[in-house]
Amino acid sequence: MCEDKKKMSKLTIIVPVHNEEKLIATCLDSLLGLDPPGKMLVEYLVLLDRCTDRTKEIVESVGVPVIEKNFFRGDFATPLNEAVDYAIKNTDSDLILLCDADIQEVPRDAIVRLLPHLTDEVRRVSSEVRTRAEKWWINIFFLAKEINSKMNPLEKEPHGAFQLFKRETYEKVGGVDPTKGSFDTNFDLKIKAGGWKVKIITDVVVTQKRDYQLKNLIKNQIETGRVRRQLGISFIRTLLHSVFRGRFFVICGYLKELWS
Repeated sequence: MCEDKKKMSKLTIIVPVHNEEKLIATCLDSLLGLDPPGKMLVEYLVLLDRCTDRTKEIVESVGVPVIEKNFFRGDFATPLNEAVDYAIKNTDSDLILLCDADIQEVPRDAIVRLLPHLTDEVRRVSSEVRTRAEKWWINIFFLAKEINSKMNPLEKEPHGAFQLFKRETYEKVGGVDPTKGSFDTNFDLKIKAGGWKVKIITDVVVTQKRDYQLKNLIKNQIETGRVRRQLGISFIRTLLHSVFRGRFFVICGYLKELWS
């Protein structure tokens, strides 16, 4: 084991949320059941980003600490990027695990299995994410997307919904670019620019569940395409991403941003 891994004594699991009263309890229940890696100290932190529902009450009833952020200054392109940056700067851990509130099922040994892949060369790792909705016909779409992604000729990109990285890496690259959206894609570009790698661990699978609406899925994909164009990701790579990940409106967002 390399020397810097021996020094990793603390892990903070951060869940940034905005009005997630329907999902947060199940998310935290899965996270609190995780096996800790060895004798490493593990702490939990929920970042409440301008919440106006019962999220805070539910989190406190579980006994997980919260940090409240009741502002969006607009210095960052998205509230999420600002919230994550704010949460990281309010911790002192060696390791950071970011988890979306709609992650509802996590294998108990997820962290134990992800951690060995985090090395001096690989600076961000993520799990595979299986997405499920309440509506059966949307689940058919997600299943088709999963099958399609297996034929992807490109190297699989890590997800942002359940990801692990070193604080040192975040600080070395100067955090994410505040003018660009998509925390994970933004972060990955800066990591790669520093000469390091990112990696998805496909045999660690978490389940993302939400009451998805078709119009929201389309809207999110268009926004993803816009952000990819802003980040300078090529048209060809975005087209292949759109086709082989079954996210067909991503390329529409890319073209919309290109022609705007």
